Amino acid sequence: MDTQPMPRSQRRTFRKKPPVRRIVVIAVTAALIVALSAYYVVRYRRDLVYRQYPLSYKDLIVRMADEYNLEPWHIAAVIRCESSFNAKATSGVGARGLMQIMPETGQWLAGKFGEDDGFDPETLYNPETNVKYGCWYLSWLMKRYNRSVPLATMAYHAGHGTVDKWLADRDISADGLTIDPDKIPYESTAKYLTRVLKAYEKYEELYDYES
Repeated sequence: MDTQPMPRSQRRTFRKKPPVRRIVVIAVTAALIVALSAYYVVRYRRDLVYRQYPLSYKDLIVRMADEYNLEPWHIAAVIRCESSFNAKATSGVGARGLMQIMPETGQWLAGKFGEDDGFDPETLYNPETNVKYGCWYLSWLMKRYNRSVPLATMAYHAGHGTVDKWLADRDISADGLTIDPDKIPYESTAKYLTRVLKAYEKYEELYDYES
């Protein structure tokens, strides 16, 4: 009688089947990991957007928007693009504060409020004063350009005299009322307008000014 053991290659192996409960636990754990990962990715992206479009001085912005018949999203967008909400910001050419007002413009605006006597350019670093002056000017531009956000925004950056000249030039403005962004002569103003309009959209999407 041959009692030699069966060669290893011919042996059948028998593996113990994992319990159903273990499979379920593994599947549920994997699903939870995927769900949590997706949640934190979405949350991270959302937080990133809020960091890119912050909203300081919300109460001041809402109050000035109501007082000067402006959209708060427009004011917030201008402030973000002008100073990134830094009340102490100073540009290379000397513009100051949240809405980046030049001292000579500040002097002119102070006169609109009877505050030009002894006007000190340092007051443009005061958020209340700066946003009040900036919103008065933005409101004045909106009235001048028939409530056109693009035209008022261009004028805030390039000056209303410059925008008036562009509107009078039929090579730039075919109807004398609008200007195609592609035809804005100043590249810096074209980029500024694009940034402000994008920020306007984002602030409208992200924030509720009623609460």
